[in-house]
Amino acid sequence: MHKISSGLICSLTLLGLQTFATAAVADGKTLHNANCIQCHAQMKGADGSAIYTRTDRRVQDMPGLSKQVTRCTNSLGLAWTEQQHQDVVDYLNSSFYKFNIKP
Repeated sequence: MHKISSGLICSLTLLGLQTFATAAVADGKTLHNANCIQCHAQMKGADGSAIYTRTDRRVQDMPGLSKQVTRCTNSLGLAWTEQQHQDVVDYLNSSFYKFNIKP
């Protein structure tokens, strides 16, 4: 039998989690671009991303971001799963808000 070090196991586990997280963010971007951009572009012009970066933005933390995504999906009548909702939240956070993300 081969011995596998605990460091190697941890590294592989973290790599797997990072790959999963990257895939979730990519899925969130796809959902966001298909469902959110058009409305935001009408509201803010250009590609609509100014809605996330404006100085008077409504969202100030992760719970607020999740609630805002819920408000938007409800107003659009989207039937997203919890995972899809979280993927969009994760995409928006990693791309624009940066809540709880260490440099």
